[in-house]
Amino acid sequence: MSGLIVTDLDGTLLDKRGRVSPRNRAALKAAHEAGWHVAIATGRTWTESHHAIDCIAEDALFIGVGGASLHEAGSGRVLSTMTIDAPMVLNLADLIMGHGHRAHLLMDASLTGHDYIFVGTAELDAATKWWLAEHPIKTHDWHAAPGDAHEQLHGRVLRVGTIGAEEALAPLVQMIDERWGEQLAVRAWGAVTADEALGSRTHMMEIFARNVDKWSMACVAADRLGVDRGTIVALGDGLNDLELIGNAPLGVAMANADARIRAIARAHTAAHDSDGVAIAVEALLEGRLVAGWRADAGGAA
Repeated sequence: MSGLIVTDLDGTLLDKRGRVSPRNRAALKAAHEAGWHVAIATGRTWTESHHAIDCIAEDALFIGVGGASLHEAGSGRVLSTMTIDAPMVLNLADLIMGHGHRAHLLMDASLTGHDYIFVGTAELDAATKWWLAEHPIKTHDWHAAPGDAHEQLHGRVLRVGTIGAEEALAPLVQMIDERWGEQLAVRAWGAVTADEALGSRTHMMEIFARNVDKWSMACVAADRLGVDRGTIVALGDGLNDLELIGNAPLGVAMANADARIRAIARAHTAAHDSDGVAIAVEALLEGRLVAGWRADAGGAA
């Protein structure tokens, strides 16, 4: 049997240090050699995932920005995107700035030459500054939207968001959901920071076009590969994996996953810092990974 393995990065394939363990690398390589396709699906961009992409084949697919983009893993070439309409982007930027934050517009860099446009004059959060220093990201600043903003943004904005304290972002998330919940998907959770990979009090608000999620783009990836969607095996831990784990024929939750992910998963593996991906993939290759399967840190079902 073969099909498509889709794995999240942070809290899933990456350990607490943000690295892919040797056992995880070996398991994904064995899956590829056995005829399985392997794809990464993450909230990061392709550029922000450069340190982890080498664990999958050059011709594999990469699902980025929470499902808003699909790339060739090796080259980063963009294959498909789902963007937010320019007028809505500007409405969101105005609202975010009005609440004292800098708006982060994540762009399709293949069209713009830069990854982010930061709109406004508020100070960037410390977590954002650290993230920019850690990755080869190109940015552009707008103190205010220019006259030709619609033209510059049309078909190019994958995500709108900002980063700040949880208590400061909560009212903003609620307001956006109430105003535009039928047109947009808005999410907020702990951001990856210099000190914490999971559970941070610094939160990230992300806003997407309504139907953007990892599962939808995983289906696009499967179709491009000529793989039956019924063979998709998905691994994840966070709320942006909810649709992926819930809809995949075999959704596998990490032991460290959010309770809502664990509740809908059909199988359960060890934590991200205990080679949980490798343990599940090894079981898959041995024919043991089925609905109801559960593993401890040592890999025993």
